[in-house]
Amino acid sequence: MKSAAHLLALPTLAALLATTACTGGQDTTPPKNLPAADDAAKQFAAALAKGDVLKAPVVDAGPAQTELQVLTNGMDDLRPTITPGQVTYDGKSQSASVPLDHKLQLGSQTWSWQTTAPLKFVDGAWKVEWNPKIVQADLDGNTRLRHLRDAPKRASIVGSEGMALVEMTTAYQVGVDKASTAKTQWDATARKLAATLGLDAANYAKQVAAAGHKAFVPAITLRAGKVPETVKEMAGVSVIPVEMPLAPSSTFAAGILGGSGLASPEDVKAGKGDVEAADHVGTSGLQKRYDAQLRGSVGHRIDVVGRKVGTEAPTAAPASPGTSPSPAPDKDSPVKELFSSPAKPGTPVALSLNRGLQEKAEKALASQKGVASLVVLKVGSGDILAAANSPASGANPNATFGRYAPGSTFKVVSSLALLRKGVTPTTKVPCTANLTVNGRVFKNYTDFPSSKVGNITLTDALANSCNTAFLASAPKLGDSDLAQAAASLGMGMDHDAGFSSFFGSVPPAKDPVGKAADMIGQGTVEASPMAMAAVAASVASGKTVVPWLVASKKPTQKGTPLSPTEAKQLQQMMRAVVTDGSGKVLAGKMDGAKTGTAEFGSKTPPQTHAWMIAWNKDYAVAAMVAEGESGSKTAAPIIKSFLG
Repeated sequence: MKSAAHLLALPTLAALLATTACTGGQDTTPPKNLPAADDAAKQFAAALAKGDVLKAPVVDAGPAQTELQVLTNGMDDLRPTITPGQVTYDGKSQSASVPLDHKLQLGSQTWSWQTTAPLKFVDGAWKVEWNPKIVQADLDGNTRLRHLRDAPKRASIVGSEGMALVEMTTAYQVGVDKASTAKTQWDATARKLAATLGLDAANYAKQVAAAGHKAFVPAITLRAGKVPETVKEMAGVSVIPVEMPLAPSSTFAAGILGGSGLASPEDVKAGKGDVEAADHVGTSGLQKRYDAQLRGSVGHRIDVVGRKVGTEAPTAAPASPGTSPSPAPDKDSPVKELFSSPAKPGTPVALSLNRGLQEKAEKALASQKGVASLVVLKVGSGDILAAANSPASGANPNATFGRYAPGSTFKVVSSLALLRKGVTPTTKVPCTANLTVNGRVFKNYTDFPSSKVGNITLTDALANSCNTAFLASAPKLGDSDLAQAAASLGMGMDHDAGFSSFFGSVPPAKDPVGKAADMIGQGTVEASPMAMAAVAASVASGKTVVPWLVASKKPTQKGTPLSPTEAKQLQQMMRAVVTDGSGKVLAGKMDGAKTGTAEFGSKTPPQTHAWMIAWNKDYAVAAMVAEGESGSKTAAPIIKSFLG
């Protein structure tokens, strides 16, 4: 029989054993008289994530940094986020360990892995004892990480019938190759090349001087067949083929399609592994807006591979007990695949643009000295077949995004609003030489036919563009009637159309003068050429037509639909413009039309926008010249040139 004293001693012994086990094993509490290692763990994790542990709490930080660079040089500057976990301490020694959670974003994919960093209390501070497995558990003194990137071919922007409008094409970079040129000739060669190409010689010479001794310094990128023979033969100059997204010409639909260029550092950072400095990315227009769709998804693979001879660690990571170290693999020889994601090709962006019609529209505008635009819509569906701008517009998308007073072309909208108030095409309206509204005097245009002054039909008022007839009719309309009529004709409503677009604005007038001015497109009403082409297309189609360009973003009609009766009346009235009025210049080419002149600016006499909208069974068009004389004299010739 056991004594009571012996029985009482058992719990004490158990407690003692428990205490011994706790202090001799792993614990989350620092050993007595030692500080916590959490700060050191956080500092190290942050430094490791940046790829620089020289100033981090590391034993022998110099050799550690050297090896870290070897381990990660093949990772294309991709760096993970690293989060330290709970530090655990060894009760038997002044050592500890911290788990590290690594996350590397590779495009839309994330590679996650865990490692452990050992710590030792040295010289009064906690420091990490470096080894390659801290970076990735499969690494040792003979291996490193390597990232391989599989970039799919960039998809095209295609127009009607699937014809490519922007596609990957071979172009040629022309520049000074400093490696093949004597140092004493760098400046002279740069200046000679720049002068030959019509570039700023001093600026390019500075670029060449600032580049590395073996650098190729591009001066310009030219299309096939555009590199001068004299340049090809120039000593010290190289012509290097490159693949890049190009339109049929540098001006082709530039305001819509936009451009591309080599990825900036910001693009590379935002790409998270999907974009490299040598990649072409969209920089403006649709090429920028749909860049991710066109690029597709880059494939990524990360392997453990052999190191280059001479970069092995002086002492490899210790092998597990009872095993021998693995033999060093050959340089770049894959040891293990750690992560992979497949590449996904880009998806083409489908547009309504017709390449042939766009080129014809641009040719029709080529001789314009100032800003001018021409938009061509398909009757019935509103496809934007062409949206062209003059050379003076540069890359500005004025045809679809410009904001201009539409002048008398807006009288088509005003006519619809009046029809809805009971006025008919044959209703007589007063066409006076001038009209005063709240002290402001309005007049007809200078060459207005005197035979049309007096009481004339609404059809005659539209055909001959009588300002005063429409001004006098303004009181018949309510505050929202013009806006509602505009919406029924495809303009004045906002749409997310997937490109730089302005469908027009018809805000309520603030006073009777503004209301009267709006009737003739001279108040606060604004429109783009595209918006006014929609007005013509709606009339021609016999229904509301909203223009569209991007097949995946076709806007839907929002306003009260245009009725067949209204459409028939407007068709009759617009035909009269061609047969009997200011649009006779388009007779035989277009069935219906409307001219327009809109004053703007503070000069005396004021400057004028010149407009013409027109339609036939196939096309609805709008031509606008930002500084022109009149619709019939300035805008109509553009339409005639386009139609041929």
